[in-house]
Amino acid sequence: MELVRENITINKHIGEGRSQLLLEGDIIVPDVKPDISSILRAEANISVSRASASVGRIAYNGKMNINVLYLASGAEESPVHSISASAIIDDFLNMEGVSPNNWVNLTCELANVDYRVVNDRKLNYRAVVDVKADAWENESFDAVQSIGGLPATQQKNSFFTISNITAKQMDSFTIQDEIVLPQNMPAVSELLQTNVRVTNQEINTAGGRIDISGDLVVSPLYKGDDGASVIEFSEFILPFNGSLEVANAHENCYVDVSLAVADHLVEIAANEEGENRIFTLEVSVAADIEISESREVEILEDAYCIEQNLDIVAQGLNYQRLICRNKNQFSTKEVVSLENAPDILQVLQVNGIARIEETKVVDDKVVVEGIVEANMLYIAQSDTDPLYNYTAHVPIRQVVETKGAKAGMEASTSHAIENISFSMMSSNEVDLRFTLGIDVVVQETVSRDFVQEIEFSPFDLEALDALPSMTILVAEKGDSLWSVAKEYNADLEELAAINDLEPSSELCDGQKLLVVKKVANQ
Repeated sequence: MELVRENITINKHIGEGRSQLLLEGDIIVPDVKPDISSILRAEANISVSRASASVGRIAYNGKMNINVLYLASGAEESPVHSISASAIIDDFLNMEGVSPNNWVNLTCELANVDYRVVNDRKLNYRAVVDVKADAWENESFDAVQSIGGLPATQQKNSFFTISNITAKQMDSFTIQDEIVLPQNMPAVSELLQTNVRVTNQEINTAGGRIDISGDLVVSPLYKGDDGASVIEFSEFILPFNGSLEVANAHENCYVDVSLAVADHLVEIAANEEGENRIFTLEVSVAADIEISESREVEILEDAYCIEQNLDIVAQGLNYQRLICRNKNQFSTKEVVSLENAPDILQVLQVNGIARIEETKVVDDKVVVEGIVEANMLYIAQSDTDPLYNYTAHVPIRQVVETKGAKAGMEASTSHAIENISFSMMSSNEVDLRFTLGIDVVVQETVSRDFVQEIEFSPFDLEALDALPSMTILVAEKGDSLWSVAKEYNADLEELAAINDLEPSSELCDGQKLLVVKKVANQ
């Protein structure tokens, strides 16, 4: 008899690590900008460009971009100005057991950022970043699929599905485009701030590459050149397309791509009439790519032989079984009432950062909870604070359908704000609405025995003689015709025929069977 083997690869979880990174530095006001009186609003975002494993550690690189709106000293007609800075991230996280061939998932999330005016020409920032990392490796081994030469009725096979990461890649692509301001808006005197985010992402996979399409939502905040002190705000949507080379990508794999704006450069250009109405953009989009595949595998679960004794050697291993993937889009809203803030004359801009604080798996569902931290910039009905930034928290709670999910399983999520809208209800109330996209993956850690070796040897004749030649068996819960045939060294088809049953028949608790021992060449 010959053992037929199947090579199996599973993803083995090496471990996870958590740490905090402190970023601290100064922002100097350029000579062309006026002195600082106070900070109006400060925003920061982090992008990771590389994460790789080495012996005992995970190294990562990235950048934190900071944009500050401030009120200038002195009596100006339009006192709002902006300054920007970047902090380079180059650090590592210690993790026992990792090695250079491991897959790495790493995220950096701002836990807190403090800003302080040092003097009228300098700001100090201090940011605390939560760093989370998971490491995996591919483990390959040979499992026995079947025994050549042994009747199929004396073998018990089973099928199972394995989902594996086959490629992990961090890449980027650049989008260049331009925006022309409509004539009903004033031309640009000074660009204060530009927010850029990716929405409506679509992925198509071809041989060795992935095609990415979506929209860039570009929101410039600027001073008009009409002599008025009013700040202008608008939002533009720019479609984009891009391609990235990924060696293991093909039509039958699953591609998970997380896109984030890593950096952007916006410059003002004049049109043919000499008016500053053109925004030229160069946007760097970071792509965190994960390729995974699912395949069904048949392996030998158990066997017996009426001619020989089989000594089966099996090894227990854990692997991840994919339960469900689901992409979900939902809206959350809140009517925000101002507290300890001046009344609103006009809302200029609303930005938001979504934070998922809890993910809970229940039967056929995943419950996601968190908040959107919303920053609302508005013109105030106040002589002392003509411009004001108000921070509110909008709760997130969404139930995502995930068929097959059960409590105790593992759920991972990724999320992004797709759309932001607002409407002024009164001088101290604003209706904020956020549309979020959330991707949920539910997996289960399964423990399974894999047959790796089988040793054949002659029967112990004394043990075989101890088995009755014929007996009446009362089936117990969990018994099957195959398990009875193995226990009594009986032929499965003969056992089924004697009892007027099909070989695949289910046995009931208490069901009586006539069992005849079978010995080859007896």
